[in-house]
Amino acid sequence: MAYAEKRGKSWRVRYQLPNGKYDSESGFETKQDALDWGRAQETDVQRKVFVNPSDGRKLFGEWVDEWRQVMDVGEMTQQTYGSRLNAVILPKWERTPIGDITSMSYRAWQAQLKAQYKKNYVDAIEGLMRMLLDDAVDEKLIPFNPMPAGSKRKRGRHVAVDTGDEYVWPTPRQARLLAENARLLRGDQWAVMILTVAYTGLRMGEVSGLRRDQLNLLGLEYGKSLRVQWQGQWLTEPAKHTVSKGETLETIAALRHADPKRAEDVAAANEIEVGAKLRAGQKLRLAKGFTLLPPKYSSYRTLILPPFLGDLLSELLAANSHDYLVFPSQRGKPLRVDDQFYGRFWHPAIRGQDEEPSRRGRPEQAALPAVEGLADMVPHGLRHGHKVWLDGQGHPRVAVEERMGHKLQGVEGTYSHTSPEMELGIARGLQEAWEKSLTDEVDQTAEWRERRSS
Repeated sequence: MAYAEKRGKSWRVRYQLPNGKYDSESGFETKQDALDWGRAQETDVQRKVFVNPSDGRKLFGEWVDEWRQVMDVGEMTQQTYGSRLNAVILPKWERTPIGDITSMSYRAWQAQLKAQYKKNYVDAIEGLMRMLLDDAVDEKLIPFNPMPAGSKRKRGRHVAVDTGDEYVWPTPRQARLLAENARLLRGDQWAVMILTVAYTGLRMGEVSGLRRDQLNLLGLEYGKSLRVQWQGQWLTEPAKHTVSKGETLETIAALRHADPKRAEDVAAANEIEVGAKLRAGQKLRLAKGFTLLPPKYSSYRTLILPPFLGDLLSELLAANSHDYLVFPSQRGKPLRVDDQFYGRFWHPAIRGQDEEPSRRGRPEQAALPAVEGLADMVPHGLRHGHKVWLDGQGHPRVAVEERMGHKLQGVEGTYSHTSPEMELGIARGLQEAWEKSLTDEVDQTAEWRERRSS
């Protein structure tokens, strides 16, 4: 039962907590104010909605440490969350009591984020912050999430929202021209990589993690396929692996790192010998660096290839010397989409470059024409283009989304299914798109064929 005590010129109230113990709050001007406040807390205790005011004094950084301990997400998501927390969120809020984060202080920080970063990144930061504060509400550290609701009407002047399409995506002809530039720049493998993304819709992680054993290139004209089984990612923290029967450190390194020589790194991460005998079900830490992980959203899928792409991939595997990966880097290592990838390959391929002679150890640089209309396209734009092509050809939505690695929600997702005829129809539509791209400009078609034969 709440009761009030005189303390100097003010009043203190003591009230009962859910565990039966008493807590107190000071600074009330009158006895009645103190009693009203204390009785309100005890009413919340009875209604099981009580939030202890002292819990709100926990520092935000302390809450993040606790939250990380129970976070159950994949390795890539864990790394992404850690990066956003360390780079943006914690520098601002780490030493702030979680109960002192107000709507106004959050809005001021939000304005700073929008001035400093691109919209997609700001949205990602806000999504993580909302998750942290929602979980704090669930744990009764704070009574409500101070972040403004997205649909709530805001004061202030109207700000126009850009509703334009954020991604630049190619037509089949533009994808072909980009592939031609990629071939001149780095060789056949890079041309085939561009066309593979454009005509399968793979994510770049799925491209870098595409293993030779995921390609089935034998069979009839439309019998060739590609299995999406892994995505390749560069991790700063070790991933985990559950040992299957008969596996060794060498086979695990070959499977998850695409390099059996990295068995020594896996052994070091687990403080065991390279030749140690493993048991089925044993949990291992993999090495840091390039690692093959399950595809995003566990979107395993098998894609029927248009015949032209199956032929190009067959030729590539015959010429490619890497034991595991279909698209390794120039030096035979796992592909990394970093600043060097953009500066030395992607940007010259889409924006063109001037011819430069060889000098001071640098190889000569072939002149490349810019692919008109693609100057601002990122690699993910090829995946967007794939979706646009399939929608434009009128394929069933369920088949398109399944090929993209998406799952339909609601009733449509429950009752819609992709048939073999739908998959075959997509492959035929993509083959027609490729053949049409070759006839869009006859002179460039001849040039493409001449380049392939040279």
